[in-house]
Amino acid sequence: MIYLDNAATTYPKPEEVYVALDKANRNAFNTGRGSYKCARAASEIKESVRNKILKLNNLKNGKVIYTNSATVSLNELIFGIDLKENDYVYISPFEHNSIIRPLEELRKRIKINIEIIPFDKETWNPDFDKINDMFAIHHPSAIFLSQISNVTGYILPYENIFKLSEKYNSINILDASQGYGIVHINNYENINYIVFAGHKSLYASFGIAGYIKLKNDKLKQNIFGGTGSDTMNPNMPNTVPEGYEAGSPNIVSICGLNASIDWLNSTDIYKHEKELTDYLIEKIKDIKKVKLFIPNNYENIFGIVSIGIKDYSSDDVGSILDDEYNICVRTGYHCAPLIHDFIESLWYNGTVRISLNYFNTKDDIDLLIKALKSL
Repeated sequence: MIYLDNAATTYPKPEEVYVALDKANRNAFNTGRGSYKCARAASEIKESVRNKILKLNNLKNGKVIYTNSATVSLNELIFGIDLKENDYVYISPFEHNSIIRPLEELRKRIKINIEIIPFDKETWNPDFDKINDMFAIHHPSAIFLSQISNVTGYILPYENIFKLSEKYNSINILDASQGYGIVHINNYENINYIVFAGHKSLYASFGIAGYIKLKNDKLKQNIFGGTGSDTMNPNMPNTVPEGYEAGSPNIVSICGLNASIDWLNSTDIYKHEKELTDYLIEKIKDIKKVKLFIPNNYENIFGIVSIGIKDYSSDDVGSILDDEYNICVRTGYHCAPLIHDFIESLWYNGTVRISLNYFNTKDDIDLLIKALKSL
């Protein structure tokens, strides 16, 4: 099997992760609920992994809050940053439904305004003059941007957009689900929260994700319950992260994340994935039937390439690649509804998304190219 659906979840994981998950499943105990040696060891791992997550991006003052998915993290943020009626929230056309759907629900509840930041359809560059005007007319209360598009692999110039919002005290959220730990985050002084997903670029398992709180802005609590501390108090703690982590943490997945971060720190993943990305684009450009959904300059495309095939729907291409070549790709709309109008992929019923990881090779790409040429 040639696995090219790493934007959904990286596969395989490093062997160290499988070993750590198996050991934790057999030996891990609940954290913060006992004073005995095994419980203390679990708590120590949970806290040390917080520090490792910060060090991956040289962050010094952030607070890491664990959740079980990036979607849960974004819901906690969207319903926690205290948006009010008539506030303006800005998103890019590259955003995932884990941002769009909770924002739409909030719009129904309290009538916020959701504005789409303009990008040029040829260069994919933001229209900074127009954005500046939009911000001046309707001050941003919050801005949500992906670090990397889960459909196109485009690394957004989020730092420049966030910088335009400095004078408006906007709450800026960066969804780094596709790149955290591999693609460095720039200018995080203009970012309030960073969202990460363990099972994607961090090469860990499902069930562990979270967000990093970088500023002192108020975040409402949305989940309430046991924390293992201050038990006689009916109110949630008002400290970070304790006040945002009700319930038993997924210590098994945290142990897997611990192993994956150690592996990340010893491996140059960015270099390998970028080389594969550029190799794929160069190889695929010469196939006449293929429509590449990339900007004029594809220097900022990383790890993910979307295509369409003339006379085929994306689902048909995915089925052929799977049935006849044992190649796994993702097809359709990828939970990102706005991007398909932007890149004009509706004619193909979405895209065929090819997403790479460290364990892929140029031989994998060559076999994919051979299969595509046969269509």
